[in-house]
Amino acid sequence: MSDIGFKPKVAISMEFLERFGQLPPEVRQKAKRFVEKFRENPVSKAINYEKIHSARDSKIRTVRIDGGYRAVVVHPPKGDVYTLVWIDKHDEAINWTRNRQFEVNPVEGSFQIIPIEREEAVPEKPAATAVQGLFDSLDDNTLLSFGLPQILLPSVRKIKTRGDFENLMPYLPEEVAEALFWLAEGDSPEEVRAAMNKPATPAEVDTDDFAKALEHPDSKRRFVVDPTPDELERMLEAPLEKWRVFLHPDQERLVMRTFNGPAQALGGAGTGKTVVAMHRARHLARQIGPDEDGKILFTTFTANLARNIQQMLQSLCGDEIERIEVIHLHAWAANFLREHGILFTVAEDKEVAACWDEAISRTGVEEWNPSFIRQEWQAVVQANAIETLQEYLRVPRTGRREKLSRAQRARLWEVFAAYQDAMAQRNWWEWHDVLREARRYLQENRVALPYRAVIVDEAQDFQEEGWRLIRALVPEGPNDIFLVGDAHQRLYGRKVVLTRLGVRIRGRSSRLRINYRTTEQIRDWAVAMLQGLDVDDLDGGIDTQEGYRSLRSGPPPEVRFFATAREEAAFLKETIEAELQQRKPEEICLVACTTALVENYRLLLETAGIQHVVLSKRMDEGMPGVRVATIHRVKGLEFPCMIVAGANEGVIPSRELSHIEDHEAKERCLLYVAATRARDRLVISSWGTPSPYLPNLT
Repeated sequence: MSDIGFKPKVAISMEFLERFGQLPPEVRQKAKRFVEKFRENPVSKAINYEKIHSARDSKIRTVRIDGGYRAVVVHPPKGDVYTLVWIDKHDEAINWTRNRQFEVNPVEGSFQIIPIEREEAVPEKPAATAVQGLFDSLDDNTLLSFGLPQILLPSVRKIKTRGDFENLMPYLPEEVAEALFWLAEGDSPEEVRAAMNKPATPAEVDTDDFAKALEHPDSKRRFVVDPTPDELERMLEAPLEKWRVFLHPDQERLVMRTFNGPAQALGGAGTGKTVVAMHRARHLARQIGPDEDGKILFTTFTANLARNIQQMLQSLCGDEIERIEVIHLHAWAANFLREHGILFTVAEDKEVAACWDEAISRTGVEEWNPSFIRQEWQAVVQANAIETLQEYLRVPRTGRREKLSRAQRARLWEVFAAYQDAMAQRNWWEWHDVLREARRYLQENRVALPYRAVIVDEAQDFQEEGWRLIRALVPEGPNDIFLVGDAHQRLYGRKVVLTRLGVRIRGRSSRLRINYRTTEQIRDWAVAMLQGLDVDDLDGGIDTQEGYRSLRSGPPPEVRFFATAREEAAFLKETIEAELQQRKPEEICLVACTTALVENYRLLLETAGIQHVVLSKRMDEGMPGVRVATIHRVKGLEFPCMIVAGANEGVIPSRELSHIEDHEAKERCLLYVAATRARDRLVISSWGTPSPYLPNLT
């Protein structure tokens, strides 16, 4: 290998970045300097490639990082693509190369890293067995057509049970494991190919052309090619944040696609919806030329999520971050109105309640309880932007269980008018009013906003007036609105039909099916929480979790019941102390449903001398300690170990909130959200009488 007159390509594998992130700090700095030089010129005479004679693959070379560490490089037989695939101590790096092959799959054309530990010799005609193989109904060519390496075919043929399959999964290329998973679920090969966007007749493959192979969508799951210096810097600064670099082909297609109007991506917890939204924002921001005006607005439902997304986008983006504005919608509306001289105060919950009490007292209405009146106001009047009695008399009350006559509606309107008067006298607004007035001001004054597109995260939590404002923020046209959501995680909003609100997504809706966060055992437990619920697709249809799966495996969730709070506390202390023996404190999160319970568990950790931090708006994300929070606070986050404590009757579902419409559905969604924050281990504990949602799931 010698210097040449043109720059060869450089690729870096996901495995390399994972191992890079685990290196000791002093070694990581040396490795970083090497990678930067390698990216600049992998054929420099200063790089001394050494062949490993014991390696299974003759294309493998090693490069010295320092006296103790080596990087592993693959150089293909054709073309000039140098690929960094591993880094480790000298002996460990050599051992790693002995059982790896790096090949272009002859059927699919993707570049694959193939571990050979699972290679097993079998007779050409296997002996008859009483147990049927999981894939016996499929011939060899069908299995190979999904990219299965020929050398691993005998191992796949030996799979008899789901447990066998789970054991083999870590040794399979990700796209192969995914295809075999759907085949094992009973999908036909044609259905799997269609779902994975694979052609029925693959193109001819040159197995020596690694450059072309690295352009394959499945290769992009595990290799990044020719990163810019800035991109490389960001990768090496956060090598374990794989979401910033590697996307599933389904995610990549959503990010890059041109839509003729609003589009949405649905998917269960952990399917990477927010990742897609952030990459989409970056992609659209890059389409804005350096001399052009314009921004991409990224909005979500809460301030906490907006702050988390802002931080993640800063680590994902380069200069294009200057063209992305991140803010939760309510804050945007409030800022906009105040910038245009409209002054108001958003009433706190207790102030709103006082105004309702005043209105009910003034009108003398006793036919309905206050909770019914407030729900009617929110679900019918506010949701439909009703301003007059005549409008209220005509509007359908879809979803409301109690029927009302015209006379009853007129009586209720007296209360609504008195409530509005009580609020107006104090210049108090509801947040709903803020969104409505921002939209009205925009439309009536034809304010020119800089936004080329709006990206909406946690779409299921927005209510009607929020969507009307979102529609007003950007002109209708290609790529104008892109939203991601999952009504199975709805904690705040109500069912909406986006088309009726001007966000016409029909024909532009996609679904993500692979859970990258949790294990299949945790996913399965969490999904069981929602069994029997009719969940909408945000546009009047029904969404299901059919085909929603995780390709990761682990221990089942641990559900523990205790007679007393003291017994639960002892268990939690013991569990967290044991976890701290193998995890960083920041990888453990203890959540509960209420702020009062969170304070109780915080005191437990304090008394036990366990370093901890309560997640809040003002906390420094880098603060060390076990995380403690309400379930609502951890929405959008994930932790290797998740502990849901105090899952008692009367707490979940909350007895205090039982009057709220769709209360049970939202409470089950709340527990689903908590469970799916877990990556590897999920623990649920209760004392006294457990939540009725738990017993049938143990």
